[in-house]
Amino acid sequence: MHLIDVTNSYKDLVHSQLNTTNVNYVKVYSLGNTSVIYTESDKAIGIVLENHNRRVRKDETDFVIERLIKEENPSYMLTFDKSQHVIEIHIDK
Repeated sequence: MHLIDVTNSYKDLVHSQLNTTNVNYVKVYSLGNTSVIYTESDKAIGIVLENHNRRVRKDETDFVIERLIKEENPSYMLTFDKSQHVIEIHIDK
């Protein structure tokens, strides 16, 4: 699996996030058919995985946590929709 930085292709999303929320850092990645949106504010880190075609797999979630969260054994909260097409990872700082 590879995370590919595609932030430049989502300039409207990044601009919107920076202007309408309290986040100060936004990155967008592609993980095959799964989109990964990483946001960071002074108080928290939020990561959203979204796949319109199928459920987001556990190995994709584990891979993203391992790659994007720098601390060892991070404490996080997972939230997902009923179909598991969207998963949010929330980490308090």
